[in-house]
Amino acid sequence: MKKVKIMSICFLCLGTLFFPGCWDQNIFEEIGLALVLGLEYTDNGELLYSMTLPVFSEDLEETIEILSTTSDLLRLSRDQIRNTSGRKVKGGKIQHIIFSKELAEKNTAELLDVFMRSSENPLLANIVVVDGSPIERLNMRRGYKDKPRLGLYLANIIQDAHVHAATPESTIYEFTVLRYSGTIDPIASYISYDEKGVKIEGSALFNGSRMVGNIGFEETGLLHALMGEKKQIGYYVRAQNIQGEANSDKRGISILLHRVKRKIKTDVTGTIPKINIHFDMTGIIDETDLNYRLDETQEKKELEDKISILIEKDCMKLIKYLQEIRSDPIGFGEMIRATHNEYFKSVVWKNIYPEVQFNVDVKVNFEYYGALY
Repeated sequence: MKKVKIMSICFLCLGTLFFPGCWDQNIFEEIGLALVLGLEYTDNGELLYSMTLPVFSEDLEETIEILSTTSDLLRLSRDQIRNTSGRKVKGGKIQHIIFSKELAEKNTAELLDVFMRSSENPLLANIVVVDGSPIERLNMRRGYKDKPRLGLYLANIIQDAHVHAATPESTIYEFTVLRYSGTIDPIASYISYDEKGVKIEGSALFNGSRMVGNIGFEETGLLHALMGEKKQIGYYVRAQNIQGEANSDKRGISILLHRVKRKIKTDVTGTIPKINIHFDMTGIIDETDLNYRLDETQEKKELEDKISILIEKDCMKLIKYLQEIRSDPIGFGEMIRATHNEYFKSVVWKNIYPEVQFNVDVKVNFEYYGALY
């Protein structure tokens, strides 16, 4: 037994001589780490492929390199970039894939399948749709002197927007799973830009792999509530919507809904499915310019009832819009499939969905309101 141990130790020692751990090392300065990819169409219908790579050199003033090329195929574009960069371009650290709105409205399926098939690409990269040109957006980054590198800058604002339910969390993996589900449509972050920086606009809505609409960050908060996600939601109401006065001199009210409970009941006994949604929402008053004494029970209940009605109307408006564009990110089709499978198999859900009768009931309770009064 002792001889066996000695022989094992000898083989291990010999192994360290013949198999050094640094045989496949990469020199950091010689690698091009792709952090952000931009995809869009040119005027002649070719695919414009662009990317940013950080520059690690004390001799250069620029901290970011922007490369672009055009072709008909994504893989061909990648190889063309590699042949012109002068560095070993690696895609394992990609943080964001930015689609132009025009490209997203046509189809994203084939392009994302390429990313799914390669083990080099990270599946946790964000899917982002920009209102404009990705390459223009990347080049404009050079003027953001007070911002960090583009990849980190985008990651920070998107992550913060996720926390506040202003935009959805949508990675390559999540987007692809929902696209193939057939009962829940994917969504993505929707942004715009100017010479000052990037702005979160809300959510890009999809029907399968094709973008069919978009909503603002306020509607995105309600969308998260309809999806049953446990997020804090900001809700903002103008004074005239509460007081019914067109020329009210008051500003309005800002509410933080920090606890939202959703209940959904489905009914397919009739010719058209019926879906009833009930919310119990608990929140706080963040800011108000209204003459309500919230320490008075009657006035507090009056305001809660008015806010409940407004949220009901906004939810119904959002659902109607989703029906019009035939986008189902909430997963109503999945609910029908799970609870009424025989009915679901007897219809084409995408054709029935626009006709479904919805009813939304909301109950709001202001738990506390700080030292406003």
